[in-house]
Amino acid sequence: MKINKIYYFVLFITIGSVLFSCKKEETEEPIIPQLQRGDLILATKISELTTSAINIGLLTSGTNTTLVPEYDIEMIKLTYSTIDGDGEPTTASGALFLPKTTGSFPLLSYHHGTLIKRSNAPSAMGSSSIEGMVGALGASLGFISCLPDYLGLGVSELVHPYLQSELGASASIDMLLAAKNYCNENAISFTNDLYICGYSEGGYVTMSTHKKLEASYSSQFNLKASAPMAGPYDVEATADGLISIGTYSSPALIGFLLYSYSEYYDVVNLSDVFKEPYLTQIPTLFDGTKDLATINASLTTDMTALLNQTFVNDFNTNSSHSLRLAFRNNSLLNWNPKSPIRLYHSMEDEIVPYAISQNAFEVLSANSTSTVELIPSPTGTHVGAAVPIVLDALEWFESLK
Repeated sequence: MKINKIYYFVLFITIGSVLFSCKKEETEEPIIPQLQRGDLILATKISELTTSAINIGLLTSGTNTTLVPEYDIEMIKLTYSTIDGDGEPTTASGALFLPKTTGSFPLLSYHHGTLIKRSNAPSAMGSSSIEGMVGALGASLGFISCLPDYLGLGVSELVHPYLQSELGASASIDMLLAAKNYCNENAISFTNDLYICGYSEGGYVTMSTHKKLEASYSSQFNLKASAPMAGPYDVEATADGLISIGTYSSPALIGFLLYSYSEYYDVVNLSDVFKEPYLTQIPTLFDGTKDLATINASLTTDMTALLNQTFVNDFNTNSSHSLRLAFRNNSLLNWNPKSPIRLYHSMEDEIVPYAISQNAFEVLSANSTSTVELIPSPTGTHVGAAVPIVLDALEWFESLK
């Protein structure tokens, strides 16, 4: 475990102030420097993995790929400083995967799909999860792989800001800054070249991170390419579909979206949105201790039984509904990508409709000064298509290195 040097400085100042207090009638409060975004708080080595083990993982995935693991890897859990919804300092975590060899490597940021249980985050699960295996594979290919947990997951005890652009991007970029700080402190060489990708919610976070990197961090990162995969980039359109749908196989997703927005935006009361007996269950279902399957089993797939129909009617008929405006403000279509971007999506996706990516492609390619591509996968459910799509994106990144 490694403690950021800034804490020793704080300790020194604090001790000094105590010693001098006995010589003065009036003591001055010590000036304690604040952590900056991306500052390391803790770094803990978790595990190592050989190329043989990574190869076995690829074989068991049952997916054909041209990717060939080259290096053994190690995983480090990082805890770092970032910001909360009010812009105040808070703590987040993530998993850092490093190739066990010498050389100077580009950065890779992989953004995981929807998780609700804090202990299912990449820094806790490591390479035993699909997300962790993506990080391990990336490092074995010669990337410094960063997997942010996001706010509300891992060590963060906040409510997760689900499908909220700024907070998704800030936690991810601050994880990248923390990774660079770790590498600098441990004499690990890296380039500023950066590749980013993610699936489902992670596809949304990838696009929001791409947007923020180009707007504010071009001097710190050279974004080479991004691959958002199966993400709900148009949050307003996604919410429109979910709130109006009759039945939905994953009610936890709409519950999570509405609960999260009720916590971060003063635009809706839970009592106006959910019907009993679900209303009283919602805060405990989304307290970070339960996984997606558990929450789905506790809710109904009948949206007319889950959601208050007065709320549904108001939302559907009012284009200026306060919640609708919040969704609209977090949608990711009104910008100009400057780095190459590939949108991947299965045409048979039953959770996030393929039309979301089709529309994003049409809008972004009209706005973009760079290359925007849509890579459709003809078959595969939302979950079933994930692994082959992610591997295809990594193959693309490899071709650009």
